[in-house]
Amino acid sequence: MHASRITDVYENGVEEFLQFAQRNATLVNGKYYCPYVNCLNVRRQSIELIREHLLCDGFLKSYKTWTWHGEVVNLSSIPQSQESNVYHEDRMEDMIDDIGEDNFKSAQVYDSEKSLYLGCTRFMCLSALLKLFNIKARNGWTDRSFTKLLELLHEMLPEGNMLPTRHYEAKKILCPMGMKYQKIHACPNDCILYRKQFETLTKCPRCGVSRFKVKDDDVDEDNMKKGPPAKVLWYLPIIPRFKHLFANVNDAKNLIWHANGRKSDGLS
Repeated sequence: MHASRITDVYENGVEEFLQFAQRNATLVNGKYYCPYVNCLNVRRQSIELIREHLLCDGFLKSYKTWTWHGEVVNLSSIPQSQESNVYHEDRMEDMIDDIGEDNFKSAQVYDSEKSLYLGCTRFMCLSALLKLFNIKARNGWTDRSFTKLLELLHEMLPEGNMLPTRHYEAKKILCPMGMKYQKIHACPNDCILYRKQFETLTKCPRCGVSRFKVKDDDVDEDNMKKGPPAKVLWYLPIIPRFKHLFANVNDAKNLIWHANGRKSDGLS
């Protein structure tokens, strides 16, 4: 991977990688994920084009374990001092791996296949937004300050660039990558959830409070059935939650520690 691309060592290594991928990776429409520095294991390419990319431009340097091509991570081979850092580097393929391939495919509908601007070879629009949101979350930036940053970057980048200029627009692009959720109306006094047998009710059968927000001077019962709900529960279904928790190998190891890693004295 780090050898000169004009040496036999590098060319033989590329062929070994391609053979490994053909034996172990999942083939979709005759294509595999490409570990080329610009494809970032996001774009699928034919085996011939992957060979051309790797010989001409080289591997993604951080792709040392071929998880996207069938190699299984062996945590026992990672020194404990390094293990905590392996899964927390700001790398595109790690972020995609954590959210899951199925969720990422829905986000690809936007501009994951487009460069940030014409002629850009380092960033796609989606990868740039992921990195910017990562910085925002780590440093606690407000939505307003993030919008100001996007506006400035949009002006600094070449004309016609794909970077959105508002936090709301950027968030809409990344929303398909998040977990699915359900919005369930709830009683303001936490008596019930408006689901199943209560789904069609407009006021709580226990305390009589309206399901919807009501103005103080509004006594018309018909108006009480309109408008936004007084309280909403955001429910994350359990199956997608488990899929996300176990998508990261390091988190999965911690989640099963009580079953596999805890020492048992036979008393409990």
